[in-house]
Amino acid sequence: MKLYTLKLPECEEIHHTLQTLERNVIILTEQEALATIQKQNHNQMLFILPLYYSKESIYLLKIIELIDKYEIPILFVYKRTKRMKEPYALPKKTIYETIQIPADLIEVKLKLKSLQNICIQLYTAKVKEQELESIRNRIRADLTLAKHIQQLVLPPPISETDIEIQGIFQPSSEISGDLFFWMHIDEGEYGLIMIDVSGKGVYAALISMAIRSLMPGLVKRVKDPFKITKELHEHMGRLFQKLDEETYKSTYFTAFIAYINTKERQFQYVNSGHPPAIIYCPHTENTHILATNSIPIGLNPHLDIEKHSFYYEPGSRFIVYTDGLIESPNHPNILRFDTLQKEFKEKIHQDTSTLLHEILVSRMRHSEINDDICLIAGTLY
Repeated sequence: MKLYTLKLPECEEIHHTLQTLERNVIILTEQEALATIQKQNHNQMLFILPLYYSKESIYLLKIIELIDKYEIPILFVYKRTKRMKEPYALPKKTIYETIQIPADLIEVKLKLKSLQNICIQLYTAKVKEQELESIRNRIRADLTLAKHIQQLVLPPPISETDIEIQGIFQPSSEISGDLFFWMHIDEGEYGLIMIDVSGKGVYAALISMAIRSLMPGLVKRVKDPFKITKELHEHMGRLFQKLDEETYKSTYFTAFIAYINTKERQFQYVNSGHPPAIIYCPHTENTHILATNSIPIGLNPHLDIEKHSFYYEPGSRFIVYTDGLIESPNHPNILRFDTLQKEFKEKIHQDTSTLLHEILVSRMRHSEINDDICLIAGTLY
């Protein structure tokens, strides 16, 4: 560590003491000190300065401000007088020690050693913090990319003469375990899946993306909510069978899987532990619940699957969502579900995009969102 002091009478005595200790000291004018501080490696500097100086010492004030900015350690020297006063200004951030002159050689050595040790510790901590920040930046960049990829795999809206489907994806953090998928299978045939993986963050997102990779081929090949549910359950068993028992038991997802035939106006679905979807019938102007009939996929080795089927009226509308839309820290889910059902019915004549937006905004006004939200709205003509 290099020692610096100023060409001032107050610093001459400590300079001679340091020479006795065979410590090299670089003596600078005030202007040279300002230039040196801005050019040199601050981690290898220690300044010896007078503790007392006047307000008129403009350069000395600037030097201390600059030293404080770069957190360079200071050893302040002073002479004891009968009337000691508070120093005019002391650093706010940097570490410093004070020593009375004439100074004892041992005391000077100890003060310098103490400052040097503290500086080494602070420098080491700063380097580690920079390394951690670099790691955090890489993680943030990876999560941002992962979020972008999750957005890319979401299906585009469908707007046909026989059906319209749109969705909103609102993760609580960068990435989500919630996901939806739909596709036009064949003329008048459509498949729709929404899943909500247990847990949050990277683990849930990886599972949801693994399931997402199966969806296009599975929906097109199988065309049956019952068989799709069965295959997804078997896939979960194969995929995670080597996990420890505790992790295996917590690796599951709820799902709403539907097959829609617009030629016959038939709606088939399986609800595996998912919040109940809601469908509005224009003839009766009532809503009906497409409730949970099966346990979540992957929760239990034995899965009892119930498929339901009904014929819908032209102009029927439906919403499917994950539990983040009705969960609330202050109200039970049943209360939020009743509110959602009422809002859906009240806003039923809005276009799909506006309907989705207003339902989400209503949820955001209700309380803080701490879970992922997926929301799908569809119209069946």
